[in-house]
Amino acid sequence: MDGVTDWAFRELITELGGVSLCASEFVRVTDRPVPAKVLRRHCPELDRGGRTPAGVPVFLQLLGGEPEPMARTAELAARMGAAGIDLNFGCPAKTVNRHDGGASLLREPARIERITRAVRAAVPVELAVTVKLRTGWQDSADAPLVARAAEAGGAAWLTMHGRTRMDQYGPPADWGAIGRARAAVAIPMVANGDLNDHGAVERCARASGAAGFMLGRGSMGRPHLFRALRGLEPDGPPELERLLELLRRYCDLMLGAGTPERSAVNRVKQWLCYGSRVEPTLAPMFEAIKRATTLRDVLRGEARLEGPARSAQPRTFFAASRT
Repeated sequence: MDGVTDWAFRELITELGGVSLCASEFVRVTDRPVPAKVLRRHCPELDRGGRTPAGVPVFLQLLGGEPEPMARTAELAARMGAAGIDLNFGCPAKTVNRHDGGASLLREPARIERITRAVRAAVPVELAVTVKLRTGWQDSADAPLVARAAEAGGAAWLTMHGRTRMDQYGPPADWGAIGRARAAVAIPMVANGDLNDHGAVERCARASGAAGFMLGRGSMGRPHLFRALRGLEPDGPPELERLLELLRRYCDLMLGAGTPERSAVNRVKQWLCYGSRVEPTLAPMFEAIKRATTLRDVLRGEARLEGPARSAQPRTFFAASRT
């Protein structure tokens, strides 16, 4: 998730346990290969053998519409230590789509095949090349077609979000369409979309027959959901104290790496914004800090929390962070 699931989030979420694989935020590839410093900025795990400190592999995700620069960027990433390459043909953002990237390629499945094939040929055979898709540009009937295009290009497996590009994030995810795409290919399918609790993952499994599941916003509302899916703890709304500790450490990691204070605060707000959309118990926390621009503002917002949420939180939000 661009702007949200950054290296610090990946470090924390994989430390909790239950995550088998991560993808980086997408790296935009235009008409020339992306330099190493940009790849490293998006995916600092490249310097650790392509893994988080907890040992979880991180695939570098590339987004672009031209086979040659995509292939050359993937080749460089492989030399730098990427655990795998993921190709993003699913981003629905208007700015991205206007510039020949993300979900715009869903209108031309042959180009998905060409780009995937070029990247596959550019990296070592043992390095997985995977593809992220939506069910189509406007019609989910296209889901099998775009899935077959990625398979023909040599993708090791597919991750499909159960909405078309035109759906954005509005209607409920169509897990059945993912199932129809899965039936059309021989490679594994990973399902994505509205997987916000244990019950949703079980229903998606029945509807899609997917081999695995990718969680995005659901992991921000319930960071311990990965553990719950592994049977390591019960599912349910996050305990406020545990979440506050996680957010404090998130901010500390960013500040320690030289992230400007305002940028760190904005990332915390993004986490709570996305999380509150799938887990309503986080809404009061987001409302309390959504206008904050400094850590001091966050502390003032946190102090205004009232009722059960306030009494359940004996420590200051950023007690260990710089002020």
